[in-house]
Amino acid sequence: LWGGYKNYRKDTVKLVDPLVKCKSLYEVFLQYEKDGIMARLDTSTIPEVFKGATIDKSELAGFKSIKDVVRLGRVTSITSDEIKLEKGVVPLPASPADTLFVDCMADMDGTLYGYRHPEDFKIFDGDQINLGPVVVSFNISCSSAIIAYIESTFADDSEMRNNLLYFGRGENHTKPDFKMFFSQFYYQSKTFNALGAYPPAMQFVLNSRTFLDAPCHHYLGLPGFIWAMVGPSQMAKKANKFVERVESGDFPDCQDCFGVAGRKLPEPKDLKIKEKSKVKSNYPPQKKLKPKSKFGLNCCASVDIVNAVEKSGDPTNMNGAVKSNA
Repeated sequence: LWGGYKNYRKDTVKLVDPLVKCKSLYEVFLQYEKDGIMARLDTSTIPEVFKGATIDKSELAGFKSIKDVVRLGRVTSITSDEIKLEKGVVPLPASPADTLFVDCMADMDGTLYGYRHPEDFKIFDGDQINLGPVVVSFNISCSSAIIAYIESTFADDSEMRNNLLYFGRGENHTKPDFKMFFSQFYYQSKTFNALGAYPPAMQFVLNSRTFLDAPCHHYLGLPGFIWAMVGPSQMAKKANKFVERVESGDFPDCQDCFGVAGRKLPEPKDLKIKEKSKVKSNYPPQKKLKPKSKFGLNCCASVDIVNAVEKSGDPTNMNGAVKSNA
């Protein structure tokens, strides 16, 4: 639900606590619904499809106002007098010429928009990189950034590189149902645990603007992040507890670790780092800054204004300097 989070750090507790306390993944889903994080169009049925769609409460209310709902699968064809679906037919209330049909069906080939990958799928495959899998929950940008970091940092060893990444493979572990959300959270935790064997890798993640939890995006920055992880909320401990529950088979609706049962995390000795290039990088490009002013300011966007204040000789005349500079 859009707007389900009012305060990111505090409300994230609502996301993690049920993973530790609830007896099944489905019970976790229902708790999310009570807490206003997730929602169902019809609370009388168990949803068969979950793809992480975002909707606000007013839109949800609008959809729920529709009472004439047909649950007979996808439309297969439309004739002059009926709509044929996978599990039955619905007669047309009027002629086709007087009826408007809106096709909202998607994912007709069953590939889940590229998220479904075969059991033998590899991201690093010899001299090529196969893009597609998401290793950070519902975050394509951060997943891509991590893959690029691995390619540029670790030696050209596909097996070693692939051992750093966790994601769903095969039809059974890429189904777009409510369990997919929890599997992505699990894969993300395992990927971060694997990257943790090389501390600079996690430093890269925590400083990445593509990472939603990055300290730069939130109040109090790094101290706030550390407080959330190891303070009273104990987010790090609870995330690890969720991983332990999955791997011990504690959830009755997940008995195979989302397809990665028995896979061991890499150890520091297993990782080989690329030799640093002797060619000096020009990225990011360095801006030449003007000398620092006697007022202690050095912002590129305000250099001209600072100079105008200096010329006036009156450090309190900032408004006049802005007007003259404009």
